[in-house]
Amino acid sequence: MEKKVILHVSEVDIKLSSGMGRVEYYWKQALERLGYVFMHIGPEQIGPIRHQSLFPYKAYRYYKKLNIKPVAFIVHEPAASYFVNKGIPCFLESHGIERRNWENQLNGIIPLGVQISFRTKLLFPLWRLHGCDKGLRYADKLLLINSDDQIYAKKKYARTADDVFLFRNGVSNFEDIAAKPSSETFTVLFNGTWIERKGTFLLVKAAEMLFQRGLNIKYLLIGAGKDEQTVMNDWPEALRPYVSVVSSFPPKMETEYLSWASIVVLPSYFEGQPLSLLQAMAAGKCCISTNSCGQKDIIDNGQTGLLFEVGEETAFAAHIETCFYDRDLVQRIGMAAKSALAERTWENVSNELAEYISANI
Repeated sequence: MEKKVILHVSEVDIKLSSGMGRVEYYWKQALERLGYVFMHIGPEQIGPIRHQSLFPYKAYRYYKKLNIKPVAFIVHEPAASYFVNKGIPCFLESHGIERRNWENQLNGIIPLGVQISFRTKLLFPLWRLHGCDKGLRYADKLLLINSDDQIYAKKKYARTADDVFLFRNGVSNFEDIAAKPSSETFTVLFNGTWIERKGTFLLVKAAEMLFQRGLNIKYLLIGAGKDEQTVMNDWPEALRPYVSVVSSFPPKMETEYLSWASIVVLPSYFEGQPLSLLQAMAAGKCCISTNSCGQKDIIDNGQTGLLFEVGEETAFAAHIETCFYDRDLVQRIGMAAKSALAERTWENVSNELAEYISANI
C-alpha cells in the first residue's frame, strides 16, 4: 500500500518545549493516527542559513531533493509562497497573520518601545511579508488561530469562510492545581516575555494605581526572557519589593507557579492564541486579558474570565481591584474556566485539525 505523506514545513523544530513546536507535535501525532506519514522540514533539516529570508527557498530545495509527491503540504505562513499552486493541496498554517501584526506596529496600535527604522520599513515587507501575502492569497485552505485573523483574511485576501479553519490549541491536565489553595497574599501572575507588545507597560501602570489605593498586591513575572534587573528597571522603586522575576523556567515548574497565583493577567496588544492563558484557565485560575485576538475567542467575559479594551490601563486596574476584594468571584470564574476547557485536550483539538486536513485533501 502506497504511503500517504503529508509534508510539513515551518521555521521551528517540532518539540514540546516551544509553543508553536508543541502545537505541531500534537498535529503530527493526530495525523499519524489517521494513517498518514508526517514528514517535517524545519531548521534541523535545513541547517544554518545566513538570513531568515532564505528559509523558504532552502525548505523547498530540501523538499525537491526528497523526490516524493505528498498528498498535502502544511506550511507555516512565511514559507507558503513556495508551496502553493503546485498541484498538491496546500494548507497554510498561521499563528498570527504577520501582515496584520506589521500594520498594527506601523499604525502604533502595538507599542514596540523602539522606532522602526526606514531600512526595516523598506525591506521587511519585501523579504518577509511578500511571501506571506502570496501564501495567504493562494493556499487552498488557511489554518488560522483566531477570529480577528479570519476577518482580516476575508478583507485583505478575499478569502471565504469555506477557505478557513480556526484551529484550537490544547491544554495540559492540571487536576491537582485547583485543589491546592493559593497563597494568602494576593498574587498577580504574568507569564510571558517582558516586552511592550505583551502589555508590560499597562501592567506597571495598573500596579501603580492599585498601590496608590493601598492594595497589598504581589506581582510574579515568569518567563520574562530578561534578567531581573532589566525587568525591575521598568518598575517604580516603591513597587520593586512586591515584584518577583523568573527569567525562564522548566515546563514542569509551570504548575507550581500557577498554584501561587491568585489571578493571571495578559494585557497583550497582539497574540495568536496564547497557551499561557489556556493553561492558567485549565488550572482553574481567573484570568484578565484584552478583548482582542485569541483572548476574546477563549474568554467569555464575566463568566470564564475578564476582558478589557486594548491599552485601557484604568479598566485593567479596575478588574484587578474587583478580584482583590471579591475572592468568591475569582473562585467562581476560575472554576467556570476550568470546566469550559475540560474537553480541550491536545488529543481532541489535534484530532479536529487532522480530520479537517483529511477531509480536504
